[in-house]
Amino acid sequence: MNIATSGSSLYQLTQNLGEPLINISTGAETLKSYVSSIIDLVIEKQLSATVWVKLPQTKSWLKQVQKLQKEGNVKRIYLCSSKQNNPALTLLEQNSELTPVIPVNLNKNPILQKESFLIIISADFCSLVLAQWQKSQIKIESSGKRLQQPYLEMVSSFDPQTIAFILTGIRQNIASEDSFLTEEDFKVEFNSNPHHELLNNLMLKQISYSESIQNKLDSLAKISHIPEKSSTVLGLQEDFLNNLVQELRSPITHMKTALSLLESKQIKGEQRQRYLKVVSDECDRQNSLVGGLLELLQLDTPAEAEYLCLDDIVPGIVSTYQPLAEEKEILLGYTIPADLPPISCPSAWFRQIIINLLNNSLQFTPPQGRVFVQASLKNDDEDIEILVTDTGVGIATQEISKIFDGFYRTKPITNQKVTGAGLGLTLVQQLIQRCGGSISVISKVGKGTTFKILMPAVPVELI
Repeated sequence: MNIATSGSSLYQLTQNLGEPLINISTGAETLKSYVSSIIDLVIEKQLSATVWVKLPQTKSWLKQVQKLQKEGNVKRIYLCSSKQNNPALTLLEQNSELTPVIPVNLNKNPILQKESFLIIISADFCSLVLAQWQKSQIKIESSGKRLQQPYLEMVSSFDPQTIAFILTGIRQNIASEDSFLTEEDFKVEFNSNPHHELLNNLMLKQISYSESIQNKLDSLAKISHIPEKSSTVLGLQEDFLNNLVQELRSPITHMKTALSLLESKQIKGEQRQRYLKVVSDECDRQNSLVGGLLELLQLDTPAEAEYLCLDDIVPGIVSTYQPLAEEKEILLGYTIPADLPPISCPSAWFRQIIINLLNNSLQFTPPQGRVFVQASLKNDDEDIEILVTDTGVGIATQEISKIFDGFYRTKPITNQKVTGAGLGLTLVQQLIQRCGGSISVISKVGKGTTFKILMPAVPVELI
């Protein structure tokens, strides 16, 4: 086996071996379950091992290292990072009774930063799992519900000699000189006859993890199962098309009626103005309907994801609506932390999401009310939660489940006339789902409404 001495990518090292490691494309959850299987095996067998690890910098991943430190029998954990101050160190305890954690600084290389790995070295069991994050273009699947998310190219090996070569590559080309490591730190000792039953145990654990995930998915499918509706022209649901025909017919009927009345010589003054207002309103409604339909049809056009920092984009959108909010005597504001990781979404899509929600909140919030946008990390830093909250008229409980349906407009609680085609929230939901996110609503009549968006945070490896 020959290691390329010029590269600073672990993944490239595995491909430059005499027999390159076979790679597979996979998702983050598959990698996480595989890493969990290996760590659980090391803990269960209380292997006296040395561990080299570089995992995504989120709490759910780092909990795996915490578990190994507290419950395992490992001698040392080399915690690798391309960042000068490894943020993972703050989550691991520096206790004399626990496994010592040794920080290892890696060369600052954009390719290396996209890589995650776990290396286990013991006399009876050696394991390498390594993955490189890949950015993918957004593509609409046949179902039209999701966009392609970032994925991983992963390799794995249980061969001690292969792992020894990889560690040599780390020492020669990848570990920073300021890590102060010696050749002894990279030493690999192993038995000539490894315990093959450990590999069997690992495979059983991985199968168990996969079965557990599948059972959860099956349970979720049973809970959320909705009978499929028949499809018709252009793949649109039959109910949607029926509602569309009704929505198109209604304003045309109203306009024809108003225009015929306007032809009467007996209609004068205030009546004429009232009928002219009907025509104008119905034209606006028709224009809104056509615009909404065009936006929905554009969802079938492939779009490329962008990495969006919320503190760069939300303030500009909110400031655009400040004059309208002031005119309506509504307090409009936002709180977006500057250190949030980005989300993956086309810029035009995200702007449309926030604009539609702000429009909705400002429309249904009375004077002296408040509309607020805020964001924070959730789910062990793997998701970003975006809240659009108002102190408006609220939504009746029985209507909340319908507000994302096409052409649905909430029944007016006040005397305010409800305008629009009822497609704004439908578009918002579709855009969010196509970016791998979700949206939910909490509302109380007379108190206000909160739209809660959950969007996957972009892994730091891709930034």
